[in-house]
Amino acid sequence: MKQPILAAKKRSKGIYLVLAALVVVGLAFALLQIVAVAQQAQKRTEIEQVAQYAAEALGTIAARDMNLKAISNRAMIANEMAIGQIIGFHTWYEMTRQTSTNIAMVSAWIPYVNGVTMHIARLLNQLRQPMRTGITSAIALQQMVIRGLSGFQWAFHQAAWLSSIATAVDIVEGSEKDLEIRFLNHQTLLDAENLWLRMQTYSRNRNDQKDYIRMVSDSRDPFSQRRTYRWVDFLNAEVYRAGGSEVSLHRSGNVVWQSLDTHQLHLDLWVTNAYLPLGGGASYLTEPLPTRRNTQGFGDSYQQNWTTSRATTRRSYRFPLQHRAPAYFRLQENGKPPQITLVVQEKVVADEDTQTASAGPLWGVGRVELYFQRPKRFWPRSDEQLEQANLHNALWQVRPKNITEIERELIGAQL
Repeated sequence: MKQPILAAKKRSKGIYLVLAALVVVGLAFALLQIVAVAQQAQKRTEIEQVAQYAAEALGTIAARDMNLKAISNRAMIANEMAIGQIIGFHTWYEMTRQTSTNIAMVSAWIPYVNGVTMHIARLLNQLRQPMRTGITSAIALQQMVIRGLSGFQWAFHQAAWLSSIATAVDIVEGSEKDLEIRFLNHQTLLDAENLWLRMQTYSRNRNDQKDYIRMVSDSRDPFSQRRTYRWVDFLNAEVYRAGGSEVSLHRSGNVVWQSLDTHQLHLDLWVTNAYLPLGGGASYLTEPLPTRRNTQGFGDSYQQNWTTSRATTRRSYRFPLQHRAPAYFRLQENGKPPQITLVVQEKVVADEDTQTASAGPLWGVGRVELYFQRPKRFWPRSDEQLEQANLHNALWQVRPKNITEIERELIGAQL
């Protein structure tokens, strides 16, 4: 009876050992699965971070590109304003030259005074031709700068677009050799096309030229806009000095600059008034000055000193230059902040024996958003209005953007 009992005990011990072995194998398998899942999750997180870094790098390049365009757009406007200032200085000089000549003629019979006025008039007249040559050269230089800025914008846009792709590829491949960017992803392609090709346009159409002239006109300094005041008021005699520079667009697309400065003596003779021209200067680029008395602008010179303005515009000086409104980048008004979505995926490695690709490569997605924001605390607007996104203030920044689960599912379905 003892032998069957011992045999049963041995069999039960064997079963326990088998069960224990199965449990150990199961635990080991589960542990391996947990480790594999953890490694896969870690790998997916790494890929996600690489995708986000690459998207942020691409967004930073895009933001810098747009900020550089904003700076160059402002520089073009500033150089255009400089042309108006230069032409205004020329007409101011011409007015001063003619006024000094007239004063020298009137004071020729006054001892001692006539010598001083004659020397001043002679000096200003000797400077006339060198002044015109220098002014013409200065205007031509400003035109070259504007054309250079316009061409620089286009070249930098192309370079930024190409370098952004190369930078993203370098970041991804430099992080992990087995990773690659999926540029054929539908979402990525739309975002890139919208950011670089549709949202920004390099244009010189009529509307863009009008906007350019409007911004230049609104940005004129006080000297260019209006240099009018009364500087003599004695008894019934007043001397008004009036002038200003105006900018407009010719139908050919050329920029029109016109400048006028006048000196006029106003005499109140009780019964009537007398107006005596003292001096004036007028010059223009592209189109002569108007001759109508109801002409607005020019510091109200046509209304204030009409007699002198009429005589001065007839002998205005034309600068022998042609100046076309430049092409420049501007935003399309779609109201949607541009986004950059980048998908990074493991390279599909083919098996050397079966030449079949491994299924289910890991992938990650990163997204950033470009936004325009003016810091109210440090740089508030004078009108306290909300500033819309534009390419004239370098206020473009980049920030991470969340991706919804639905979008992830849609992106994953395309891979």
